[in-house]
Parts: sequence; structure tokens; C-alpha cells
Amino acid sequence: MHFLIILIAIAVLESNGQLAFIQRDLWVQKWHGALAKLSCSTLLSSKLPSLENNSTLNVLAFVLIPVLVLQLLLWYLGSGIVVFLVELAVLLYCLGRGDLGAQVGVLQSDIQRNDLQAAFHDAAVFNIGHRAVSADNASGLFRELAASLPYRMFERSFVVVFWFFFLGAPVALAYRLLALHGDMQLQVADVQVDQEQEEHEQEEHEQEQQGSEDASSEMLKQATADEANRLLWYLEWIPVRALALTLGLMGDFSKATAPLKELVFCPTTSTADVLRRCVLGALNIQPRNEAESSAEVDQALDDTEALSQVADIVALFRRSMTGWLVAIALLVLTS
Repeated sequence: MHFLIILIAIAVLESNGQLAFIQRDLWVQKWHGALAKLSCSTLLSSKLPSLENNSTLNVLAFVLIPVLVLQLLLWYLGSGIVVFLVELAVLLYCLGRGDLGAQVGVLQSDIQRNDLQAAFHDAAVFNIGHRAVSADNASGLFRELAASLPYRMFERSFVVVFWFFFLGAPVALAYRLLALHGDMQLQVADVQVDQEQEEHEQEEHEQEQQGSEDASSEMLKQATADEANRLLWYLEWIPVRALALTLGLMGDFSKATAPLKELVFCPTTSTADVLRRCVLGALNIQPRNEAESSAEVDQALDDTEALSQVADIVALFRRSMTGWLVAIALLVLTS
């Protein structure tokens, strides 16, 4: 049944581009805000001081309570068409946000027109931190896209489908909630920066009176964001290595798996960096060592050739995703 749900969800995603009709995150934002207020409540801190200062507990509460509610609902429903529809709705909700296909299409259109200024602007939406691109030439832009674009495709569908098939809808929901938690922390940070610029004098006056409270609140927010990212990295550890092997099968296997051998048990390398190195290897432009990466890529690719590789990244990921769907189908048939 899970395989049929996955096929329907992928078909709906590919046909619609984005799933705004079901991916409504207002409840998540309210839940995030309620927990933030709860953790900073003076009444609560006097009774449960560990909740106020424990970032792990904050993140676990944010994720596990909705996941437990979903698990209890599935247990209560048992089996049947209602469970099928509930799990399909959960999987659709857990897929990535935005119309990634349209965003890639706009970027590729700008590249074909040699409109680098527009391409730099379009590439910012793929950046992991939602920040502006820092590259100053086409080959540099390609290097940034080689790190950000594969991760966006990975977190949009592959990792969600992976955990949904092997561990069910609750784990897929846990992953998406952790990802949304990180996005909301970035939005909170951006809002705070704007408020600081507009109300600088008022904040200075308030800091004199409530400096210690604001400092502790900021430390808690930063610690909570770091903890969410750490838990997200754990959930991505197995899927990203499984995808890296598939990238090798769909491209240059020896060069794609060479960095994976070095990083397979690395506890510090980010998911995006693992994907970047394996994608460049699969496309046969992987530098021999990380210290010479920028120079070698710049020498190997001219401006137009570098950005033309963006289409190859998208095609490589699509082939890898198709390969995994075939593998899942074989597992279902042989089980």
C-alpha cells in the first residue's frame, strides 16, 4: 500500500508543481509560537526550569507531540481506505515546499539567454540558508548550485519518500517538521533584523532594563535552531548515503563513490556537502582534493559550460529517483 501511495504522491507533485492546497503550515507556525512563549514563560520557568533552558526538549516537544497524535490516529483507524487517504495526505504534506520545477525552469531559461544577473537572483531560492548568492562569476555560481540545488531536490522528495516507505508516515512527518522548524527560525531571525533597524533607539532603551532576559532568550533560540539542525542531520544520514550510491550508478560510479568512502562515517560533514561532492563526481568534474576544488573547477569549465551543467544535475537526480522507485517496486514484488 505504501508503494501505491508513493506513486500517487509523486504523480500529484509532478503534475501540480507545488501542493499549496494541502501544505498549509499555519498550524505549525502557531504551534512553534506557542511553544516559544511557553518556554519563556516566567510561571513555567519557576515550575519546570529544565524546559526553559533545554533546547533538545523544546525541539522534541515541537516534533514528537504531532507525530504521536498521528501515530495514535493511525492505530485507531487500523486499516482500510481511510488510513490510505490519511497516509496519502500526510505524505503530500511532507513533500517539499514551493514549485521547484518552475524555479529550475526559470533559472535554466536565464542561463540559456546568458542573463547572468537574473541567474544570480534566481539561484538564491535554492540556497540552504535562503541567503543571496556570494559567487561573482558563472563557474562560481555553478559551484554554489552544485551544493544547494541537489540538497533542495533531496529534501523535497527523496528523504521523505525513503522514510515513509521504510518507517511510515510518522517519521516522514517528523522530518518535515524539523525542516520547517529550521525555516521558521530563519524567518524569525530576518524579522528581528528588520525590527532592530527600524526601532534601534527603542531597543537600546529596553536592553538597559531587560538585557539579561533578551540575552537568555536569544541564546535559547540559537541553541534550539542548532539542535533542530542536528536532529535533521541524523534523519538525513542514511538516506543521503543511499542516494549517493544511486548517483554513482547513474553517473561516474568510481568518482561519485570516492568521496563517499571518505565521508561515510564522518560525524561533521553536512548533508549538502556530501551531495555536492558526490554529484560533481557523478558528473565527472570532481576535483581530486577539496583544497584545489575552486581552482580546478574554474579551469575545467568556462562560463557557458559551467552553467549548462545545471540541467545535468537535475537529470541526474531524476534518474536516481526513478531508480529508487524501481528498487522499491522490486522490494514490494519480492516481499
